Amino acid sequence: MSPSEPGTDPDVSLVAEIERLRRRLDRGRSARREAERIAEDATRSSIEDPLTGLANRTLLAANLENELIRAARIYDRDVALFYLDLDRFKLINDTYGHDAGDELLRGVADALRATMRASDTIGRLGGDEFMVIVSDIGEPDALRLAGRIADAVESITPESTGGIGCRASIGVAMLRGRTDLDPGDFVRQADTAMYAAKQAGAEVRLFDDDLLTESDEKRNLRRALPRAISDDELVVHHQPIVDLTSHRVIGFEALTRWRQPDGTLLMPDMFIPTAEESGLIGEVGELVARKAAQDLFVWQRRHHDTDAIVAINASPRELDRPGYAHRVTLAVEEAGLHPDKLIVEVTETAIMEAGQVAEDNLRALRSVGIRVALDDFGTGFSSINRLRSNAFDVLKIDRSFVANVADRSDDRAVITAIVALAGIFDVKVVAEGIETEAQLDAVTELGCHAAQGRLFAMAAPIDEVAGPLDFV
Repeated sequence: MSPSEPGTDPDVSLVAEIERLRRRLDRGRSARREAERIAEDATRSSIEDPLTGLANRTLLAANLENELIRAARIYDRDVALFYLDLDRFKLINDTYGHDAGDELLRGVADALRATMRASDTIGRLGGDEFMVIVSDIGEPDALRLAGRIADAVESITPESTGGIGCRASIGVAMLRGRTDLDPGDFVRQADTAMYAAKQAGAEVRLFDDDLLTESDEKRNLRRALPRAISDDELVVHHQPIVDLTSHRVIGFEALTRWRQPDGTLLMPDMFIPTAEESGLIGEVGELVARKAAQDLFVWQRRHHDTDAIVAINASPRELDRPGYAHRVTLAVEEAGLHPDKLIVEVTETAIMEAGQVAEDNLRALRSVGIRVALDDFGTGFSSINRLRSNAFDVLKIDRSFVANVADRSDDRAVITAIVALAGIFDVKVVAEGIETEAQLDAVTELGCHAAQGRLFAMAAPIDEVAGPLDFV
């Protein structure tokens, strides 16, 4: 308002104008603070894992690259990379829910923060996988640190899981003065060591020359496996299962082999883990199921033995695939085989790892008449509750109990207990790994229904397997 306007007070007008300017400045400051907050949140979300507050993949990759650049410039500066995977996390997540799983992941993040130095980079790659970058550390100290990390993770017992925690498999890779190692190769080394630790049941594994050779071999297998599937290089051999009363062949366990160009055969433990890691296990499993069913159909016709059965093995990676039961059922139908002549063998560890999807698949298999065997019984998390649930038709006693059954009273006691449990729940018992007459006599005396092993026959193509009465 101008001073020439009547009825105005210049002092009042000046105060009002100052107030308007102050409010405008406050709004400007508030807007700037909000813009800064949004920018900060955006920056944080681009480099921080939202669940744990740890570094995410982006920040981990950037920090790892920086550490390798610094190490190349500074003589004798080593860097350790830790790759962590939580064992049994999927089981906990499926059993107690995602909230419990999230609580466990946050607990692991807190344990890592409490164990590591402020200068170390701790990150979550996703799921239940974590990575830690540690500079200026030698190999002995890195291995001791990995042990402390394993102890810290194992000590976490969230209330939401009833105090049940998990343990970590940890792979450790050391730079060892190399200047030609890119971040991707460094991560693959730690990842390879982690898988080696998990497969060996160990907490910590260091990447070394042995694993380097193994890693190259696995890479070659991974590249060749799709061709092996398409070119029919995977073959199925059958090991007879012998009834211990009649001593005649009552069926087979189907075991896959990979025929190499020179005619040699790769055993399953050489390539099945690669099939699982590469995601090709489903194709391998379907191929084995189809060939096993076709082979048994041929055997039944040739020997007029329509009662014979065939068992196939299912891995955790197959069981946790929706539709697994449907694909196995189709393989049986296409072969013209009755569903109750197929047995799917699973370990309890596999069921626990695969979670609810595995339970659904097994239920679907049994609903069409396909039977289910609990393999390696006595070595995993076997429980009476699982038997009481009536989810299994056969128990297979692990060869570790059979090996010394003729000499060790404790192994005899274990087998006696298993046979008694099986009798209560009307489940058949098969003893695996029979190699001597003494073992055969012992498992027969203890009440096992059937057995298999080298004493009877090695696994072979179905055309080379002796007739059903040749073992009487």
